[in-house]
Amino acid sequence: MPQIKQCEIHGYFRGDRCPICGADGKFLLNDWELEALSRMLSGILRHFPYKFRVNIDPMGWADIYDIVNGIKRKHRRFWWLRRHHIEAIALTDPKGRFQVDLEKKKIRATYGHTIPVDLSDLPTDDIPEVLYYPASREEANILLESGLKPTDRRWVHLSFSYEDAYIAGRHRMDDVVVLAVKTKCCEDKGIKIHRAAKTIFITTEVPPECLEMPEQREVELSEEELKAIEMERKRKEKKKQKKMRRKKKNENTDMERGGSVQSEVQGM
Repeated sequence: MPQIKQCEIHGYFRGDRCPICGADGKFLLNDWELEALSRMLSGILRHFPYKFRVNIDPMGWADIYDIVNGIKRKHRRFWWLRRHHIEAIALTDPKGRFQVDLEKKKIRATYGHTIPVDLSDLPTDDIPEVLYYPASREEANILLESGLKPTDRRWVHLSFSYEDAYIAGRHRMDDVVVLAVKTKCCEDKGIKIHRAAKTIFITTEVPPECLEMPEQREVELSEEELKAIEMERKRKEKKKQKKMRRKKKNENTDMERGGSVQSEVQGM
């Protein structure tokens, strides 16, 4: 992941030089800081704002100063963090995952939420005729019969292209099957599809009659994409193991407490 700098004329950018004028720019964040803060920002806005004492309004917006203070309070290594660092991360995000209201000093994530947010004000124009959804080979036939509904997220997430869906699927599984979503069919049934990012669209559901199985084709992944997939899987596995250890520790604590109570009762 590249560093973030600021060009005096053209604003924030990622990389060594301004892509417009070639200026060196002022250094803001190195690659490690960018990755760590990007993950925290996504987590706060999508999953666990309470851990950082950040309030999210019903439409998913949060005060940037609250986020800055929350990160500094929880991770003292970022004592130097300021509002413009958060704005730079969001405004240069290559996936377009965030919206920033510079006037109100607020920010929100536009997809990927597990907390309840209302994103119905996202645009519904310029929706492609066909969007795509990744599934495992085992899931595909079931989904063709039952349709798509939110699972671990609050919205159904669709991809702009077959390739985008395949890559998204590879982050979770090896045997990826890509399904096609007929958006006009959804529209005819009163189901709105929203543009959430450059290649991501969200909706509340997709009926089975609006799904079809396109001809499956091979997608060649770059070394960078393969590395990103491997890192993401390792991160998820590490998180899963940590959660299991915490659960086991809590179970052992409960057993110890139960044993102590039983001993006290027997001794009475």
